[in-house]
Amino acid sequence: MSDLKELQEKVGKVSRELGHSDDPKIILLFFLEELGEVARAFLKEEGHKEDNKRIIETYKQEMGDVFFLLLRLAHVKDINLEEELDHTLQKLHTRSLEET
Repeated sequence: MSDLKELQEKVGKVSRELGHSDDPKIILLFFLEELGEVARAFLKEEGHKEDNKRIIETYKQEMGDVFFLLLRLAHVKDINLEEELDHTLQKLHTRSLEET
């Protein structure tokens, strides 16, 4: 299994090879679009949205697209996601302790 930094590098390499934009605003817009597709597919699969032929990927597959774009944005902005995740986990732990 790769660590997050390796995944970010891998996504960056693939994106360069495919000629994807390095503009973080464009990446963020695609990220938000894919997040909407996750929600739409989830609602369909859970029976809360009418089945239609436009929704062809499962929400699990769409989550792969979201993860790709999150890694892509982090790579372009030189953000260490592993460090940021550790920071978030520590923050949540501290808040939990404060509430008890």
